[in-house]
Amino acid sequence: MAQRYIWGALVAALIPLATIAGLYDRYSANLLDNLITNRMESELEATAAKLNNFMAVQVNRLENIVDLPDTTAFFSNQDAGGLTPLLGDFLRIETESPDIYAIELADIDGNILQTIPETRHRGKPDDYNTLPLIQHGAVGVLGPVLPKGGRPGWFLISMPVKLNQEVIGIVSLRMRLASLSEQTSSLVEPNVHRPQIVVFDRIRLSAVGTAAKPGIEIAGSRQFFPGWKIQLVKGRDIFKEPRTYIRYLLMVAAAASALCLIYLFLQMSERLSRNLQPLSEGARAIANGNFSVPVSEDAPGELGVLARSYNQMREQLGKLIESRIDVERRAALGNMAAGIAHEIRNPLTTVSATVHGLKRTEKDAERQQMLDVISSEIARVDGAISELLNYARPSEPEKEQVAIKEILQSIKVLIATTAHEKNVVVNISGQSNLLLLLDQSHLRQIMLNLALNAIEAMPEGGHLTMRAYRNKRSAVLEVSDDGTGIDEATKAKVLRPFFTTKSDGSGLGLSITNQLVEANGGTMQIESETGVGTTVTITFPVIDPERAA
Repeated sequence: MAQRYIWGALVAALIPLATIAGLYDRYSANLLDNLITNRMESELEATAAKLNNFMAVQVNRLENIVDLPDTTAFFSNQDAGGLTPLLGDFLRIETESPDIYAIELADIDGNILQTIPETRHRGKPDDYNTLPLIQHGAVGVLGPVLPKGGRPGWFLISMPVKLNQEVIGIVSLRMRLASLSEQTSSLVEPNVHRPQIVVFDRIRLSAVGTAAKPGIEIAGSRQFFPGWKIQLVKGRDIFKEPRTYIRYLLMVAAAASALCLIYLFLQMSERLSRNLQPLSEGARAIANGNFSVPVSEDAPGELGVLARSYNQMREQLGKLIESRIDVERRAALGNMAAGIAHEIRNPLTTVSATVHGLKRTEKDAERQQMLDVISSEIARVDGAISELLNYARPSEPEKEQVAIKEILQSIKVLIATTAHEKNVVVNISGQSNLLLLLDQSHLRQIMLNLALNAIEAMPEGGHLTMRAYRNKRSAVLEVSDDGTGIDEATKAKVLRPFFTTKSDGSGLGLSITNQLVEANGGTMQIESETGVGTTVTITFPVIDPERAA
């Protein structure tokens, strides 16, 4: 199914590609013209914006000079001398810009009073009266003056200085013409088109600031300053690109793209099938009732997320079914245990009373010993019935505050005789102030069962350690031994009811222990290694001593 979807997507991707390649052969010329025209227009507008910003920066620089109090003082007190040191230093700093040739201070008649630097003083050009003059608000632009006689071209940006609304002088920036024209150098396309700055359709400037000849205009910009604009003039071989070559190139590119798409889709199909195969096998295993088959989570992207979700579902479903089976098993055991208690315990009571009466009247020692064996076997059967009833119908916990120190000490006393007989050394350690909220009798039974199991696991003697400590908001109880240990196959089954490795065991001890732990809100884990020993770890919620007080 996945491969069909992939091949369908491949066909859907190739059809538009083939359609575009076919349509290009029909519309390539117009398409190329439109693309070039659009590109030129966008570049023209960007360059016009750059030139507009260049002029705005110069006007702002001129305004800063005009607004200086020392500038006003220079024009209002011309008889007092030259420039003040502050104004002179400021103007010299401004002339360090590569875009400015000089700064000129003139009277209202245009006569130059001061030039900074003085070495760049100029006279009036021969065509001064015929130069274009633009007045834009308070700013006036004179020129441009084209390069001549080895002298560079320039243009003048002027602004009046006023005192009490009366013009008392003029400040001008003599700008380097090439600084303006070279802003258009990005528009130069050899043999295609060249830019020109046009001033009032009278003067044309090339990208290097020299005079340019008129040509066939193919595009023009908006005015970046009143009367000033940019035009693109046709070159010698404009738009004579090898369109046939481009067409063939695009066809080859389309074919190569199609081959690459096919290869990529084949790889995707193979990879998708490889990653979906384990999921399919895992799903079949679950359908057959096997929840122990994990799926690798190394797949990339959504497949990895799907694999992780599948493993979570598998574990949760396995736990749910196991819990359901355990509930049904306990219900069946409960009914069976009730029947056993009724059908077996009553006759056992009668037999036990009869044996007790016979022992009182029997004088023969051998027969008394036989009667003692019968009594012990009756007690063993009664104990097995009690364990079965406890597992099938556990009592609800009556939770109270329990000091773990007292429990461990009482368990040590209870098992002292058995441990001594088995040559087992019992140690208790940990935090003595731990308080737990649970059923005290349940906790005693839990610790006693685990301690007796640990002693039985050390037939040659050893060490039994019961330890209690706090781990963040939990209390941890550990029962460790250095006995024979449990292999992995046995450890996976020890919590199942009726599973035992003892010849005289019922197989309910650890099952009941785990049941009591869960009933009191705890968890139990078993870690064991054959020949090294076993550690059973139980975790319960802990009570803070301050809260308990």
